[in-house]
Amino acid sequence: MASSMRTQSVISWLRTYFSKNKKVIICTLVAFIVGVIAGVVACVRSVDGDFERVARADMEFGAFKVFFITLTALLGGYFVVLIAGTNNKTVFLIFLPFLTLGFVCGEYSCALIARYETLGLINLLVIYLPFFLITLVCLIVCSVSSLMPDCSCGGGIKPSFLTALKIFAINVAISFVLFVIIGSIFGVIIVSVY
Repeated sequence: MASSMRTQSVISWLRTYFSKNKKVIICTLVAFIVGVIAGVVACVRSVDGDFERVARADMEFGAFKVFFITLTALLGGYFVVLIAGTNNKTVFLIFLPFLTLGFVCGEYSCALIARYETLGLINLLVIYLPFFLITLVCLIVCSVSSLMPDCSCGGGIKPSFLTALKIFAINVAISFVLFVIIGSIFGVIIVSVY
């Protein structure tokens, strides 16, 4: 009984959140999808549709290397989201992290399936795709928070900055679990299109 009440309250909260922030959520999802399509097209065009298969012995693995690369990319993405929320002249920047995330998601998905075959598909489904989708959700929540009108709270730190910092920490923790812990079990492939 108590769990069904919690479920109903969560569903109610999600409906309210979506209806209040519908424009931002839909626009950022469209930017992500455009990025995915552009990433797949760029990946296929870069090799003229003729992917060179990579033998397992030639694959490069590196959980920590991939984690630190994603950490740097996440830092840049959240920084751009915070800058986009500062005023009405920079709000268009909000689409850059979503286009970039979508582009990398599309490019990596295409390369993992076409070049690395079965092991690439396992990497995509177990490590990379969950990372991209969780990062997408975290960036959407951060974008909504960043675009809300804020007040300066005493010390001048905007609430959206603190929210972004918390979401960034959660995203980094999740990427650590995916790339380092789960990646050490399956072996994280360092993706290259060529």
